[in-house]
Amino acid sequence: MRRPLSLAEWLLVLVAGYLVVLKLAFSLAAFPIADEAYYWMWGQHPAWSYFDHPPLQGWLQGLTHLVFGRSLFALRLPAVLAFAGTVWIYLDLARRFAGEAWRPVFLKGLVVYLAAPMFGLFGSVVFNDYLMVFLVLASGALFFRFFADVEGGGTGRRLHLYGAAALLGLAALAKYNGALLGPAVVATVLLRPRLRRLLRRPDLYLAAALALAIQTPVLLYALQTDFASFRFHLADRFQGHFTGLIPREMLSAAIGTLVTLSPFLVPALLRFFLGWRLPPFERPARAVAVLVFALSSLPLLYIANYSTILPWWNIAAFVLALPFLGRHIDRVTLSLHALYGMVFATLFVVNFTLVPVHSLLGVRPFYETDHAFGWDGLAAAVSEARERHGAQFLATNRYQTASQLAFALDDPQVVALSSRRDAFDDWFDPKTRLGQDAILLIDGSEDMQTFRRHFARITEIGTFTAAPFGHPMLTYTLYLGDGFRPL
Repeated sequence: MRRPLSLAEWLLVLVAGYLVVLKLAFSLAAFPIADEAYYWMWGQHPAWSYFDHPPLQGWLQGLTHLVFGRSLFALRLPAVLAFAGTVWIYLDLARRFAGEAWRPVFLKGLVVYLAAPMFGLFGSVVFNDYLMVFLVLASGALFFRFFADVEGGGTGRRLHLYGAAALLGLAALAKYNGALLGPAVVATVLLRPRLRRLLRRPDLYLAAALALAIQTPVLLYALQTDFASFRFHLADRFQGHFTGLIPREMLSAAIGTLVTLSPFLVPALLRFFLGWRLPPFERPARAVAVLVFALSSLPLLYIANYSTILPWWNIAAFVLALPFLGRHIDRVTLSLHALYGMVFATLFVVNFTLVPVHSLLGVRPFYETDHAFGWDGLAAAVSEARERHGAQFLATNRYQTASQLAFALDDPQVVALSSRRDAFDDWFDPKTRLGQDAILLIDGSEDMQTFRRHFARITEIGTFTAAPFGHPMLTYTLYLGDGFRPL
């Protein structure tokens, strides 16, 4: 007979429930953050792959739009489903490595995940990361089961091995750093004596071939574009060159990651990474998790010496460790972590659904918040200007603004005209707009020179200021561009 929940378990359920409610509130109420709308635009322009990232997120956005139309529900449905899958995997893993004590371990692990801003909150934002995280977790869970069986003297189920390989291929098809799990798995097989006998089995090589075969769309796109996406991620996006170690910059990158993850998880991570008394299921899993952590973190620390590192770029480092922290985190640290996550999540949801928290403090919001409000009124102003001036198309000076305007209008033909390379360059043919007039929406002075070169004449025709609850934020300027000319 199942025993009733203890007081501590009820508290964990309440914390998890509160954080889930916040996730759903964000999902159903927040206007698409800039890159969310950009990936929605991918779904309106199906392709083998895309300049910024692999194609799986774009394909999913195209599918949900096809089935449900343009809505916040359709936009963020994949993230909601990924979260549901994550909960199931956490539950399954807890039952496997915690035995009869699985329930408190699962609930603590769930709170660890939800209260970590990098996962609980960021997992609701439909950037490519949420999808990569879920697929790496799902693949890792199957690899854990396969390796535990082999180390226990069994042969391992082929279904687990090939399923893990397929999910690994999909993880890399969601975001390139999902591929880090591949070398971590190979290194685990090489480093653990009981797993080395797998090197004599053709199954291991066939599974690797399956994961690689799933990358065919990315390879086709690379061949079509002279490997533009790979060149962008491996070199072009990182300004500067390595001239030596700069401890201050490396420390700054590490602190940014820990703030986004939650500093209160560090003791539990150290216990998991360095502990000696682990149950059999957890031992090969720990090896894979540590290797993914190193393969993700060390290159980013190196790059931090000469370029800016955004905290969530290192999200892959922690995906496979988090499910086990419910067994390694103590009550005090978990309480602090939960409080940290609830405050962070509350401010985050208020910031994107009601009014920017920065504005209340008299500080200028960061870019994503700055562009999160006023789109209903802005879309109406753009539509009115287009009708009044008889313009043939709409354009902006940033891919983010173009994507958000396209989502607000449900018009995937909005154009981004910028000197920066982006996906719009793959689906917009300038020759089709030769000589046409356009309504131009500008959210700043950036790259106005490109606009002026594209048109025979540009005339300012109005402004619009986003002001949620009376708090003035960003002012957009509307222009009429006469006589478009391709460059």
